[in-house]
Amino acid sequence: MKKSGCLLIAALMTGCAYTPSDLDGQKSKAQPDVFDIYTQDGAGVDIAENWWSVFNSEGLNALMVRLADSNLTLEEAALRLQRAELILRQSQADNIPDITASASGRSGKTFDTGTESNSTSGSVGVSYTFDVWGSREATQLGNKLSIDSQQFSRRSAALQVQGLLTSEYFTLLSLEQRLVIAKQNYEAADQLYKLVDIRFQEGDASGIEVSQQQNTMISARGELLRVNYQATLSRRAIAVLLGDETLTAISGEEKLLSFVLPDIELYQPAAVLKQRPDVQIADIALKQADIDVYLAGIQGLPGLSLSGSLSVSDLLDLASGWSVSAAISSAATLFDGGRIDAGKKIADVDLALAWNNYRATTLSASQSLLDSLDNYAYLKAAYELDVASMENNARLYRLAEIRYKAGDIDFLNLLSAQRSWFSAQLSVMTSYQQTLSAAATIYQEAGGKPELVTL
Repeated sequence: MKKSGCLLIAALMTGCAYTPSDLDGQKSKAQPDVFDIYTQDGAGVDIAENWWSVFNSEGLNALMVRLADSNLTLEEAALRLQRAELILRQSQADNIPDITASASGRSGKTFDTGTESNSTSGSVGVSYTFDVWGSREATQLGNKLSIDSQQFSRRSAALQVQGLLTSEYFTLLSLEQRLVIAKQNYEAADQLYKLVDIRFQEGDASGIEVSQQQNTMISARGELLRVNYQATLSRRAIAVLLGDETLTAISGEEKLLSFVLPDIELYQPAAVLKQRPDVQIADIALKQADIDVYLAGIQGLPGLSLSGSLSVSDLLDLASGWSVSAAISSAATLFDGGRIDAGKKIADVDLALAWNNYRATTLSASQSLLDSLDNYAYLKAAYELDVASMENNARLYRLAEIRYKAGDIDFLNLLSAQRSWFSAQLSVMTSYQQTLSAAATIYQEAGGKPELVTL
């Protein structure tokens, strides 16, 4: 081999490798000012795998175990992760030389002379392509990042279905408790109707008052029917989340008001926001786009392949007919009509799109987290007002009932006090359910573990 050929091969053998760009440094410059509102450091925030345990609900814990075992969304996410791992394993096979083997046989007969001929041959080949420019290494790194992305996608899917199950379970408990309240309201309306009817028989009440109370009883029965229907739908929704094809009815045996509202810090650190799966996925997409820019830049450069083969002309007589061959090849693209250059520009645009997606994702994540925190603070304060209103309306109803029996007020005042008390009870139950669901939403928006208030 000539000296110039040796120098070419030596240069190809040394080659180069993919070096990631300073994405972290660029992110610190390109990052939108969405984290400026956070006043805490909060470095190294961990993700809580069992974030729902903050509610101390045995029923919810049991449902989460079933969810992890049978939810179809989680099963699909696990399969996608498995596929990404297999793709990486497939690409890593290129690090090992390919070995092939072949065998053939041939028989012939000459009819004129009656002579016969037989021959056999076999060969073993070895080939290997050197990763001169680091393209294989970069591709495998991209495949590893795909695994990371699928892991965060699985985490995102888990947070979504866990949040849905938590919210639906709270809804079911709320409806079942509302059903109890609706029954109590109906019984109270029925007792008041009997009282009004007695006074009507005695001439102390009008027929209008009797009809008004009948309307109240009809409304209470309608509320019973509506709440029972909604509870049926809620049980079925939980069954679907659990992958229960029989749609078996699920009952909530706990009391909604027994749950304690978590004391969540309203000013979360940036580390909490950055642990969100969607932010992590956007960050991985940015790294993969950077790899694609490198791969596009080395298109058309000369590669280096080595191949060799060992063949035997007659397998029946291994002592003869052996032959060995080897070859080294390298090729570079000299002209392609601008295809490679267009590919480089496409990769640059894709990287710019990845940057835009990263910034948009962080901005949207910030908005979602802030909205969920404000919503929780609002609902928590509204619940406290609803409780105060219910307690006050309960006192007013008791006083109105006493005064009505004593003849101090008319029926309309009593009826108004009764309806206000019934409405206040239902408002408290709905308000508490919404506040619990809002707390669960914060855990989702914070990637599984927001900062709690420390005493």
